[in-house]
Amino acid sequence: MPPTSRIPPLLQPFVRTPKNESLLLLTSTLDASANWLLTRFLCDALGSGQKDNDNGGAKNVVLVSWMNDYEFWRQESRKGTGLDLGGLRTLGRFAFVDGLSGLFLPAAEDGADQQRPQSLPAAQPGVPATRGPQSLPLRGPPGRTTPATATAQAAPRAPTSQPGLYALSSTSLDHINATVTAAIASLRPSPAAPRTLVILDNPDILLACVPGLTPASLTSFFLGLHTQPSVSHVLIHLQSDLALLAPPERPSPLQIAQQNLVVRTAHMSAKVLGVRVLDTGVARDVSGVLRVTVNRESWADIATVGEGAEGGAVQAPEEGGSEVLYKVNGDGSVRVFERGAGAAA
Repeated sequence: MPPTSRIPPLLQPFVRTPKNESLLLLTSTLDASANWLLTRFLCDALGSGQKDNDNGGAKNVVLVSWMNDYEFWRQESRKGTGLDLGGLRTLGRFAFVDGLSGLFLPAAEDGADQQRPQSLPAAQPGVPATRGPQSLPLRGPPGRTTPATATAQAAPRAPTSQPGLYALSSTSLDHINATVTAAIASLRPSPAAPRTLVILDNPDILLACVPGLTPASLTSFFLGLHTQPSVSHVLIHLQSDLALLAPPERPSPLQIAQQNLVVRTAHMSAKVLGVRVLDTGVARDVSGVLRVTVNRESWADIATVGEGAEGGAVQAPEEGGSEVLYKVNGDGSVRVFERGAGAAA
């Protein structure tokens, strides 16, 4: 069974990338994870062998994740869509940049570095380094350190020979950009997959970890990746919990920055997708709601004008959005259905 057949028919228009080059925004909340949807984007881009299908053909993919490591995504992709990310890495169609392990997790035990992804130098000549993530000391026995402290004390890791695996060792945007660019350059364009989709999973965590980082700097980073010749689309996954987007009368600087980042990115994006729980609360047969909105006007020559079904984008109604319900099953499969319909699509 081809991997793309694991995508329910009602979901396929939502995970297709528009024909025109563009930015895409995906939002989620703590109680409505978007991991299942990100794996379907991977499946649609990597699982298709057609050159000229509705979404402009198959694509190579670079996944940059600040919330989960490579092993998590390998298992989720295999479980939910049947994708073999290891094999796709070997073929030069997929690359992964680990933004979690080297920045926010304790240092690995001796000998574990042989299994580490490649890590580019954290600082470059003439480029000031950005301070790493700051956190308060953990309560516990003497000698216990925070993830940030453990990372700072770890010895530099030498690059490994594992193809398609990279790791961030600094929160500097210059370092992040250089690492992602190296991952993009490592892919092998082919007539069947000439372009690249870049997926950024939760880059907004940097707002809470890097003093002085602004939403404008992050959106400039998004645009910079999109301008690379081999990149056709950039999909950005951000958090949109009410505590962040609807702050109280005296919001914190982080709440203001998060709201600013989401709004900026939404205005720049050709398509905005959002997953959330039901407004009426938890339901046993429904995991949440998936809504998509298509931007009908261009922004800085990168957003697509609303396309019809032949163009690969979702045909939005007059009010500007389409909505379906979904149920994520324990085996990784997903049921997608319209409101009032209990059957799987």
